[in-house]
Amino acid sequence: MSNNTEIKPFGENAFLINWSDEISHYNHMQVTALNHIIKEKFNEFVVETTPSYQSLAIYLKKDIDTSFLIESINHLLNKNSISTDTKTREVHIPVCYDTDFGSDLEYLSDFHDLSIESIIAHHTKPLYPVYFIGFLPGFPYLQGLNPMIATPRKEKPRRLVRAGSVGIAGDQTGVYPMDSPGGWNLIGQSPISFFDVHNDSPSLLRTGDLVKFFAVSKEEFNKIKKAVQNNSYQLKTFTQDD
Repeated sequence: MSNNTEIKPFGENAFLINWSDEISHYNHMQVTALNHIIKEKFNEFVVETTPSYQSLAIYLKKDIDTSFLIESINHLLNKNSISTDTKTREVHIPVCYDTDFGSDLEYLSDFHDLSIESIIAHHTKPLYPVYFIGFLPGFPYLQGLNPMIATPRKEKPRRLVRAGSVGIAGDQTGVYPMDSPGGWNLIGQSPISFFDVHNDSPSLLRTGDLVKFFAVSKEEFNKIKKAVQNNSYQLKTFTQDD
């Protein structure tokens, strides 16, 4: 087994694979690649997998021999045969950064001594990897935020944050998939639906995706929102080799 990887029980019919405590691109790629392998080769035994920054939880069906799957994964890890040469989906997400949607933009502008235009430019420039989906169903935790706009989460969370709101907390950015309480600093809103229980894959984004935000006006926001409601909006996605 890789000297920084361990496998341990994680409740009934489940186990956890952990790649050290370090949050890194390497660990993220290993988690994503192994998650892909498990879904491809062992799907008949698995109920669900839950990837995070540097770990992967695997939940098995009843009466499945956990030791069998652990042994198979150990074999992959010992041979260092987990290839990260997988195809990655790049998803382009429209965001309206108007202060009507980004209620914390002026606060961030004062906090960082930057213009709102600079904050928007810094936020739309990176290509963010989705490290994991959590907190709420479909909520993507995105890494790669420019340190110049990294901002501590709010001390007192809001009671209501609207679905599609784009926020910053510490060195991460993310999107609220549904109306909920929340303490992230809000800088804009997307008209895209990020979670729909009626879809085969309810979460729009998945671990391993790459996200690119692009700015739209309020008029464009409203047009896209109507198109989304009418199921006529074509999300911009691209596939690239890692």
